[in-house]
Amino acid sequence: MDLVASGLQFPEGPAVAASGELFVTEIAGQRISRIAGNGTVDTFSITGGGPNGAAFGPNGDLYVCNNGGRWPTDVPSTSSADNPEYGRGFIQRISPSGEVLDELFEIEGVSLNSPNDLCFDNHGGYYFTDPIWSGLEGGSRLLGPVYYVNAEGVPSLVADGIGFPNGIGVRGDAEVLIICESLTGMLLSYRIESPGVLSSSGKPSGMIGRRSVPDGFCFDASGQIIVAGHGTNNLFVLDGRDGRPIDVIELPEKGPTNCCFGGSDFKTLFITSSDQGNVFAMNWPIEGMQLLHTN
Repeated sequence: MDLVASGLQFPEGPAVAASGELFVTEIAGQRISRIAGNGTVDTFSITGGGPNGAAFGPNGDLYVCNNGGRWPTDVPSTSSADNPEYGRGFIQRISPSGEVLDELFEIEGVSLNSPNDLCFDNHGGYYFTDPIWSGLEGGSRLLGPVYYVNAEGVPSLVADGIGFPNGIGVRGDAEVLIICESLTGMLLSYRIESPGVLSSSGKPSGMIGRRSVPDGFCFDASGQIIVAGHGTNNLFVLDGRDGRPIDVIELPEKGPTNCCFGGSDFKTLFITSSDQGNVFAMNWPIEGMQLLHTN
């Protein structure tokens, strides 16, 4: 396992552009950073708030879940950061040049809470999780919703009552949406009936444990799910069909937040690690799953 970059302020949301460049959000740094192959880090966009999960859309713009300025103050990577803001959460769309193009603050008259992660489907729309989070230190974590924004930009509520909905992804067959429920340590699967329409309730589809805190995840080409266990120093590998545990991969440090595939052969797994502010890379035996809108 290689250290790709260090000194980041609570890195999250790794995303690889069509050019092959790696981008990560820095929640406590309130920015999105671009990481070159030699480990050089430069600022791509100043977002304000607390940029969390991110994904490139079919138009090449970067879509970002911004939690409004929420991050822990008791880990080394945030020791030099400003104080958390605890503002309104929102979704941002950022151009290839780093310009913030537009922002979404509410849906059907309801303000967003603290958007956490998002993923695109094969129809050009995206799903995102929106946990209710009143602060990491002494705050309450209540049940939260999941939303869908279609290709025309029309948003709708698609699921609710999830115990801190976190990482999210559409399975490679485009038939199932998987959501990490951090409060229970479970992964939930929802049948996608049509774009933005899910089965009425989530089915347990894997468990890594409540103390492990399932965070972001990605799929490889075989359908395996690689989940960052934020409360541990582990990645958990699960079968994408039934959630059966397959492997546990130990990382150099605690606090992984998310992961994604990249590299020239799409067999490099990038892992963001929040406690120390590092990004790691490891070779994976097979390719990662291509984003649905690029197929």
